[in-house]
Amino acid sequence: MIKFDSIISEKIFNIIKAGLFYFLIYGLIGWLIDSIFDSLVFGYLVLGGMFRSFLLPIPFAPIYGFGALVLISFKKIFWNKSPWIILPTVGVIINTIEYFGGVLTLLVLGRRAWDYSGSFANLHGHINLLHGILWMFLGYAFIKIIHPHVEKIAQKYIFSQSTAPF
Repeated sequence: MIKFDSIISEKIFNIIKAGLFYFLIYGLIGWLIDSIFDSLVFGYLVLGGMFRSFLLPIPFAPIYGFGALVLISFKKIFWNKSPWIILPTVGVIINTIEYFGGVLTLLVLGRRAWDYSGSFANLHGHINLLHGILWMFLGYAFIKIIHPHVEKIAQKYIFSQSTAPF
């Protein structure tokens, strides 16, 4: 007979395991997005994420991992909603994460991981209108396209169907 405690412990372990997996995967994907976008904008290879901000040779952008985890936690709420509800809601969520991530990085590490100070319609250099709009559409694509595919692959190869936490 299975004890209730072991079921709860296994469920919590699976949630932590999935959270860590998605954080790492989306931090890597975010680094790729950041690097490709900046390389296209500047016309030469730019390594984004931890490479650019802190000169650490890690292909990783933690803000994308955090943002992904927050959006994943809302996925059941968003899934059947109209794009007119999802887009602005996701935009507010992601921009809030980016703003407070920027503030926290500045407070804890003493330097900015990104700086929009010189751009139009920025708020303390942590967020701006252009990136806010881009994050809104990327967040929508994440919920509707990107994460469902990553989740299927993860459930097939990483998590067994019986232990899939989400």
